[in-house]
Amino acid sequence: MYRQNPVKIGVGIGVFGALFLLLTTILLFVVPQELMSSTASNVYIDTWSQPIMTVGGFVFSVGIPLACAVIAYYLTRGEHTPGSVVIGFLIGGIVFIIGNAILGVTVTNLFVSGAGVERSLLGHMQNSLPHGGRLFVGGLLGIAGALIVEEYF
Repeated sequence: MYRQNPVKIGVGIGVFGALFLLLTTILLFVVPQELMSSTASNVYIDTWSQPIMTVGGFVFSVGIPLACAVIAYYLTRGEHTPGSVVIGFLIGGIVFIIGNAILGVTVTNLFVSGAGVERSLLGHMQNSLPHGGRLFVGGLLGIAGALIVEEYF
């Protein structure tokens, strides 16, 4: 029988988040700089930069934390202890931070040019901290919700 493992689920969410952030970075920077002429690049940036940033920002600010809360609620209401779910989402947040930093350094050093572009691994990790924190806090809120429902309903 298949059994959910909170650590694997947390790591999966962390990997998904890092890959999604990589996708938004590629769409915002690599596509217009490397694959288009300057005229087409300007039109692309004018047309698509705002929708890409809006969708990406929504996914990272609301979508991933909400998904973490729902998944953590489900795991805690099931057969897992709150501690194991907390560890799973903590590891997921750490995986996101490290994965995003590695992918970010790779993409920016290969494709992105310009002043003010972060190129260090530590700088990318620092920029990823809020997103990894949201992943972890979303999990904590789901656990808290499950414990409240279990206690009072």
